[in-house]
Amino acid sequence: MVKNPLPSALAAVRTELDDATRRMHRLLDTMDEPTWGRSPGTGRWSVARCIEHLNLTSRAYVPVLQTAFWDARKRGTMAKEPSYRTDFWGWLLLKGVDENARFKMKTPEPFVPPTIEPKDKVIREYDELQNELIALLEDSADLALSKIIITSPFNAKIKYNAYSAYRIIAAHQRRHLSQAEHVFTSLATRLVKI
Repeated sequence: MVKNPLPSALAAVRTELDDATRRMHRLLDTMDEPTWGRSPGTGRWSVARCIEHLNLTSRAYVPVLQTAFWDARKRGTMAKEPSYRTDFWGWLLLKGVDENARFKMKTPEPFVPPTIEPKDKVIREYDELQNELIALLEDSADLALSKIIITSPFNAKIKYNAYSAYRIIAAHQRRHLSQAEHVFTSLATRLVKI
Protein backbone atom coordinates (compact mmCIF):
# COMPACT_ATOMS: atom_id res chain seq x y z
CA MET A 1 0.00 0.00 0.00
CA VAL A 2 1.37 3.41 -0.99
CA LYS A 3 1.13 6.00 1.76
CA ASN A 4 0.03 9.54 1.05
CA PRO A 5 2.79 12.12 1.33
CA LEU A 6 3.10 13.71 4.74
CA PRO A 7 1.59 17.17 5.19
CA SER A 8 4.35 19.80 4.98
CA ALA A 9 4.41 20.48 8.74
CA LEU A 10 4.97 16.78 9.50
CA ALA A 11 7.38 16.35 6.58
CA ALA A 12 9.47 19.15 8.14
CA VAL A 13 9.57 17.27 11.46
CA ARG A 14 10.50 14.07 9.59
CA THR A 15 13.37 15.94 7.93
CA GLU A 16 14.54 17.22 11.33
CA LEU A 17 14.56 13.68 12.74
CA ASP A 18 16.44 12.36 9.70
CA ASP A 19 18.93 15.24 9.97
CA ALA A 20 19.48 14.44 13.65
CA THR A 21 20.24 10.81 12.80
CA ARG A 22 22.75 11.82 10.12
CA ARG A 23 24.32 14.34 12.50
CA MET A 24 24.68 11.70 15.21
CA HIS A 25 26.34 9.27 12.81
CA ARG A 26 28.75 11.92 11.49
CA LEU A 27 29.87 12.54 15.05
CA LEU A 28 30.00 8.97 16.34
CA ASP A 29 30.77 6.56 13.53
CA THR A 30 34.54 7.12 13.73
CA MET A 31 34.77 8.07 17.42
CA ASP A 32 36.80 5.73 19.61
CA GLU A 33 35.43 4.24 22.81
CA PRO A 34 37.66 6.25 25.24
CA THR A 35 36.56 9.56 23.68
CA TRP A 36 32.94 8.38 23.74
CA GLY A 37 32.93 8.06 27.52
CA ARG A 38 35.29 10.91 28.48
CA SER A 39 33.86 13.93 30.26
CA PRO A 40 35.35 17.33 29.43
CA GLY A 41 35.23 18.35 33.10
CA THR A 42 33.67 17.83 36.50
CA GLY A 43 29.90 17.78 36.34
CA ARG A 44 29.86 17.91 32.53
CA TRP A 45 28.38 15.21 30.34
CA SER A 46 30.41 13.06 27.99
CA VAL A 47 29.29 12.47 24.40
CA ALA A 48 27.97 9.11 25.65
CA ARG A 49 25.71 10.72 28.25
CA CYS A 50 24.33 13.20 25.69
CA ILE A 51 23.28 10.43 23.30
CA GLU A 52 22.08 8.08 26.04
CA HIS A 53 19.94 10.94 27.37
CA LEU A 54 18.32 11.23 23.94
CA ASN A 55 17.58 7.50 24.01
CA LEU A 56 16.02 7.76 27.48
CA THR A 57 13.88 10.63 26.22
CA SER A 58 12.71 8.83 23.07
CA ARG A 59 12.04 5.70 25.11
CA ALA A 60 9.74 7.77 27.33
CA TYR A 61 7.94 9.56 24.48
CA VAL A 62 7.18 6.55 22.27
CA PRO A 63 4.67 4.81 24.60
CA VAL A 64 3.07 8.14 25.57
CA LEU A 65 2.44 8.97 21.90
CA GLN A 66 1.33 5.41 21.07
CA THR A 67 -1.25 5.47 23.86
CA ALA A 68 -2.47 8.95 22.92
CA PHE A 69 -2.88 7.96 19.26
CA TRP A 70 -4.64 4.71 20.09
CA ASP A 71 -7.07 6.65 22.29
CA ALA A 72 -7.53 9.35 19.63
CA ARG A 73 -8.43 6.74 17.00
CA LYS A 74 -10.90 5.15 19.41
CA ARG A 75 -12.53 8.58 19.95
CA GLY A 76 -12.37 9.47 16.24
CA THR A 77 -10.05 12.48 16.61
CA MET A 78 -9.22 12.52 12.92
CA ALA A 79 -7.80 15.44 10.96
CA LYS A 80 -10.63 16.62 8.73
CA GLU A 81 -8.75 19.81 7.97
CA PRO A 82 -5.22 19.41 9.37
CA SER A 83 -4.00 22.19 11.59
CA TYR A 84 -0.51 22.01 13.02
CA ARG A 85 0.07 24.45 15.83
CA THR A 86 2.18 24.37 18.92
CA ASP A 87 0.13 25.27 21.95
CA PHE A 88 1.33 27.54 24.77
CA TRP A 89 3.21 24.89 26.77
CA GLY A 90 4.57 23.37 23.60
CA TRP A 91 5.83 26.75 22.41
CA LEU A 92 7.41 27.51 25.80
CA LEU A 93 9.15 24.14 26.02
CA LEU A 94 10.26 24.37 22.41
CA LYS A 95 12.01 27.65 23.22
CA GLY A 96 13.59 26.07 26.30
CA VAL A 97 14.98 22.93 24.68
CA ASP A 98 16.22 24.36 21.39
CA GLU A 99 19.99 24.35 20.85
CA ASN A 100 19.99 28.17 20.84
CA ALA A 101 18.13 28.47 24.16
CA ARG A 102 19.67 31.07 26.44
CA PHE A 103 19.11 29.16 29.63
CA LYS A 104 19.77 25.62 30.78
CA MET A 105 17.03 23.41 32.14
CA LYS A 106 17.92 20.92 34.83
CA THR A 107 17.48 17.36 33.60
CA PRO A 108 15.10 15.33 35.81
CA GLU A 109 16.86 12.42 37.51
CA PRO A 110 15.11 9.63 35.52
CA PHE A 111 16.56 11.14 32.33
CA VAL A 112 20.17 11.34 33.55
CA PRO A 113 22.00 8.30 32.16
CA PRO A 114 23.17 6.25 35.15
CA THR A 115 25.98 4.44 33.29
CA ILE A 116 27.99 4.71 30.12
CA GLU A 117 26.99 1.93 27.76
CA PRO A 118 29.12 0.77 24.79
CA LYS A 119 28.96 3.17 21.85
CA ASP A 120 27.71 0.63 19.27
CA LYS A 121 24.84 -0.45 21.54
CA VAL A 122 23.73 3.16 22.13
CA ILE A 123 23.94 4.00 18.41
CA ARG A 124 21.84 0.92 17.56
CA GLU A 125 19.22 1.94 20.16
CA TYR A 126 19.21 5.52 18.88
CA ASP A 127 18.56 4.32 15.31
CA GLU A 128 15.79 1.96 16.46
CA LEU A 129 14.09 4.68 18.52
CA GLN A 130 14.34 7.21 15.66
CA ASN A 131 12.70 4.67 13.36
CA GLU A 132 9.90 4.19 15.91
CA LEU A 133 9.37 7.96 16.19
CA ILE A 134 9.29 8.34 12.40
CA ALA A 135 6.84 5.44 12.06
CA LEU A 136 4.61 7.08 14.69
CA LEU A 137 4.84 10.41 12.88
CA GLU A 138 3.82 8.82 9.58
CA ASP A 139 1.05 6.73 11.14
CA SER A 140 -0.41 9.73 12.97
CA ALA A 141 -0.66 11.99 9.90
CA ASP A 142 -4.42 11.39 9.67
CA LEU A 143 -5.02 12.44 13.29
CA ALA A 144 -5.85 15.91 14.61
CA LEU A 145 -2.47 16.24 16.34
CA SER A 146 -3.20 19.75 17.63
CA LYS A 147 -6.20 18.35 19.53
CA ILE A 148 -4.47 15.32 21.05
CA ILE A 149 -3.11 16.29 24.47
CA ILE A 150 -0.29 14.35 26.13
CA THR A 151 1.34 14.63 29.53
CA SER A 152 5.01 15.49 29.40
CA PRO A 153 7.24 12.53 30.31
CA PHE A 154 9.54 15.07 32.00
CA ASN A 155 6.92 16.73 34.23
CA ALA A 156 3.46 15.28 34.92
CA LYS A 157 2.10 18.78 35.62
CA ILE A 158 2.70 19.90 32.03
CA LYS A 159 0.46 18.94 29.12
CA TYR A 160 0.74 19.90 25.46
CA ASN A 161 -0.50 18.69 22.11
CA ALA A 162 1.03 15.87 20.08
CA TYR A 163 2.25 18.19 17.32
CA SER A 164 4.10 20.20 19.98
CA ALA A 165 5.61 16.94 21.25
CA TYR A 166 7.05 16.14 17.83
CA ARG A 167 8.55 19.63 17.57
CA ILE A 168 9.96 19.41 21.12
CA ILE A 169 11.54 16.00 20.44
CA ALA A 170 13.30 17.27 17.30
CA ALA A 171 14.51 20.48 19.00
CA HIS A 172 15.69 18.54 22.04
CA GLN A 173 17.70 16.23 19.80
CA ARG A 174 19.37 19.21 18.11
CA ARG A 175 20.26 20.67 21.49
CA HIS A 176 21.97 17.56 22.82
CA LEU A 177 23.66 16.74 19.54
CA SER A 178 25.09 20.26 19.59
CA GLN A 179 26.19 19.65 23.19
CA ALA A 180 27.85 16.36 22.15
CA GLU A 181 29.65 18.11 19.29
CA HIS A 182 30.94 20.80 21.69
CA VAL A 183 32.15 18.11 24.08
CA PHE A 184 34.01 16.35 21.27
CA THR A 185 35.58 19.64 20.10
CA SER A 186 36.59 20.48 23.68
CA LEU A 187 38.23 17.08 24.13
CA ALA A 188 40.01 17.28 20.76
CA THR A 189 41.31 20.79 21.53
CA ARG A 190 42.59 19.66 24.92
CA LEU A 191 44.44 16.70 23.33
CA VAL A 192 46.08 18.97 20.75
CA LYS A 193 47.39 21.25 23.52
CA ILE A 194 48.98 18.35 25.43
